[in-house]
Amino acid sequence: MADSIRGNARRVIRLQVLVTVSIALPLLVRDGFAVAMSAFLGGAIGFVPAWIYVRKMSATSGEPQDLLRAQYKAEFYKFAVTAVMFALTFALFREVAALFLFLTYFATLAVYWVALVMS
Repeated sequence: MADSIRGNARRVIRLQVLVTVSIALPLLVRDGFAVAMSAFLGGAIGFVPAWIYVRKMSATSGEPQDLLRAQYKAEFYKFAVTAVMFALTFALFREVAALFLFLTYFATLAVYWVALVMS
């Protein structure tokens, strides 16, 4: 059961990366580096915290108390990493195209819903 859940979670993350690249590459050709990098960073802000969450939850035993504690910690890390990545993006990447950053970020979040419907 746990291996199946981890496998599904990894599949969702791979799909998020695929969505990110599928958006960023055409933008690179059409709109240039800044727009494509903005889209890629938006996608990364979606899939990197998800990857961290899966890693934190994968290192947990099956005891209910441990699972609940791991859930809280993993969600905290996911939220913190998301906030830090957004802050760093806006602080360090002056040419950020916010529209494409947020659209790709939301596209990676939509992958969760697509995966839920498909399962």
